[in-house]
Amino acid sequence: MLAKDIMTKNVITVKEDTPVREVIRMLLEKNISGVPVVDKENNLVGIISEADLIYKEKSLLPIVTYHENHKQFMNAYRKGLAKTAGEIMTKDVITVSEDTAVEEIATLMLEKWIKRVPVVKDKKVIGIISRPDIMRTIYE
Repeated sequence: MLAKDIMTKNVITVKEDTPVREVIRMLLEKNISGVPVVDKENNLVGIISEADLIYKEKSLLPIVTYHENHKQFMNAYRKGLAKTAGEIMTKDVITVSEDTAVEEIATLMLEKWIKRVPVVKDKKVIGIISRPDIMRTIYE
Protein backbone atom coordinates (compact mmCIF):
# COMPACT_ATOMS: atom_id res chain seq x y z
CA MET A 1 0.00 0.00 0.00
CA LEU A 2 1.24 3.49 -0.87
CA ALA A 3 0.82 7.02 0.48
CA LYS A 4 -1.67 7.86 -2.27
CA ASP A 5 -3.90 5.03 -1.05
CA ILE A 6 -4.35 6.35 2.50
CA MET A 7 -3.63 10.08 2.39
CA THR A 8 -6.19 12.77 3.08
CA LYS A 9 -6.46 14.64 -0.20
CA ASN A 10 -8.33 17.81 0.79
CA VAL A 11 -5.54 19.27 2.89
CA ILE A 12 -6.15 22.34 5.00
CA THR A 13 -3.20 24.73 4.61
CA VAL A 14 -2.32 28.24 5.74
CA LYS A 15 -0.25 30.95 4.06
CA GLU A 16 2.98 32.27 5.58
CA ASP A 17 1.33 35.56 6.47
CA THR A 18 -1.63 33.98 8.30
CA PRO A 19 -1.76 35.34 11.86
CA VAL A 20 -1.01 32.74 14.52
CA ARG A 21 -4.31 33.59 16.19
CA GLU A 22 -6.09 32.45 13.00
CA VAL A 23 -4.00 29.25 12.88
CA ILE A 24 -5.02 28.41 16.45
CA ARG A 25 -8.68 29.08 15.66
CA MET A 26 -8.47 26.83 12.60
CA LEU A 27 -6.83 23.97 14.50
CA LEU A 28 -9.51 24.13 17.17
CA GLU A 29 -12.45 24.45 14.77
CA LYS A 30 -11.27 21.71 12.43
CA ASN A 31 -10.13 19.46 15.30
CA ILE A 32 -6.69 18.97 13.76
CA SER A 33 -3.30 19.11 15.44
CA GLY A 34 -1.18 20.59 12.67
CA VAL A 35 -1.29 22.34 9.34
CA PRO A 36 1.12 22.75 6.40
CA VAL A 37 2.26 26.29 5.58
CA VAL A 38 2.46 27.31 1.91
CA ASP A 39 3.79 30.34 0.06
CA LYS A 40 1.93 32.49 -2.49
CA GLU A 41 2.49 29.83 -5.17
CA ASN A 42 1.15 27.12 -2.82
CA ASN A 43 4.60 25.55 -2.42
CA LEU A 44 5.19 23.86 0.94
CA VAL A 45 7.46 26.02 3.10
CA GLY A 46 6.76 24.75 6.62
CA ILE A 47 4.38 23.12 9.05
CA ILE A 48 2.80 24.24 12.32
CA SER A 49 1.76 21.79 15.02
CA GLU A 50 0.16 22.21 18.41
CA ALA A 51 3.60 21.49 19.86
CA ASP A 52 5.11 24.38 17.87
CA LEU A 53 2.45 26.73 19.19
CA ILE A 54 2.82 25.60 22.79
CA TYR A 55 6.63 25.60 22.69
CA LYS A 56 7.00 28.93 20.94
CA GLU A 57 4.23 30.64 22.87
CA LYS A 58 5.19 29.28 26.31
CA SER A 59 7.00 32.56 26.93
CA LEU A 60 3.51 34.00 27.43
CA LEU A 61 2.81 31.79 30.45
CA PRO A 62 4.63 34.02 32.99
CA ILE A 63 2.29 36.83 31.96
CA VAL A 64 -0.44 35.07 33.94
CA THR A 65 1.38 35.62 37.22
CA TYR A 66 2.75 39.04 36.32
CA HIS A 67 -0.54 40.75 35.44
CA GLU A 68 -3.03 41.04 38.23
CA ASN A 69 -6.11 41.83 36.22
CA HIS A 70 -7.70 39.99 33.33
CA LYS A 71 -7.71 42.95 30.92
CA GLN A 72 -3.94 43.49 31.26
CA PHE A 73 -3.36 39.78 30.77
CA MET A 74 -5.53 39.59 27.64
CA ASN A 75 -3.86 42.65 26.09
CA ALA A 76 -0.39 41.19 26.70
CA TYR A 77 -1.53 37.79 25.43
CA ARG A 78 -2.95 39.26 22.21
CA LYS A 79 0.29 41.13 21.56
CA GLY A 80 2.16 37.84 21.95
CA LEU A 81 -0.08 36.23 19.32
CA ALA A 82 0.58 38.95 16.76
CA LYS A 83 2.99 36.64 14.89
CA THR A 84 2.49 35.00 11.53
CA ALA A 85 2.55 31.35 10.55
CA GLY A 86 5.81 31.98 8.70
CA GLU A 87 7.50 33.19 11.88
CA ILE A 88 6.47 30.27 14.06
CA MET A 89 6.46 27.32 11.61
CA THR A 90 8.94 24.47 11.51
CA LYS A 91 10.83 25.01 8.26
CA ASP A 92 12.55 21.66 7.83
CA VAL A 93 9.49 19.63 6.93
CA ILE A 94 9.73 15.88 6.54
CA THR A 95 7.72 14.91 3.46
CA VAL A 96 6.95 11.84 1.38
CA SER A 97 5.87 11.26 -2.20
CA GLU A 98 2.58 9.69 -3.22
CA ASP A 99 4.46 6.49 -4.10
CA THR A 100 6.11 6.05 -0.69
CA ALA A 101 5.19 2.75 0.97
CA VAL A 102 2.97 3.00 4.06
CA GLU A 103 5.45 0.86 6.03
CA GLU A 104 8.20 3.38 5.25
CA ILE A 105 5.96 6.26 6.32
CA ALA A 106 5.09 4.53 9.61
CA THR A 107 8.78 3.94 10.34
CA LEU A 108 9.62 7.55 9.47
CA MET A 109 6.90 8.88 11.77
CA LEU A 110 8.11 6.71 14.65
CA GLU A 111 11.80 7.48 14.17
CA LYS A 112 11.27 11.24 13.79
CA TRP A 113 8.54 11.49 16.45
CA ILE A 114 6.13 13.23 14.08
CA LYS A 115 2.34 12.96 14.02
CA ARG A 116 1.73 13.90 10.41
CA VAL A 117 3.64 13.98 7.14
CA PRO A 118 2.70 16.00 4.05
CA VAL A 119 2.59 14.20 0.72
CA VAL A 120 4.27 16.46 -1.83
CA LYS A 121 4.53 16.53 -5.62
CA ASP A 122 6.48 19.32 -7.34
CA LYS A 123 6.67 21.25 -4.03
CA LYS A 124 2.85 21.25 -3.76
CA VAL A 125 0.97 19.55 -0.92
CA ILE A 126 -1.26 16.93 -2.52
CA GLY A 127 -2.12 15.06 0.66
CA ILE A 128 -1.31 14.50 4.30
CA ILE A 129 -0.94 11.35 6.37
CA SER A 130 -1.45 11.32 10.12
CA ARG A 131 -0.98 8.64 12.75
CA PRO A 132 -4.70 7.76 12.70
CA ASP A 133 -4.41 7.11 8.93
CA ILE A 134 -1.63 4.61 9.66
CA MET A 135 -3.69 3.02 12.45
CA ARG A 136 -6.71 2.58 10.15
CA THR A 137 -4.48 0.87 7.59
CA ILE A 138 -3.10 -1.55 10.18
CA TYR A 139 -6.45 -2.52 11.66
CA GLU A 140 -8.70 -2.62 8.59
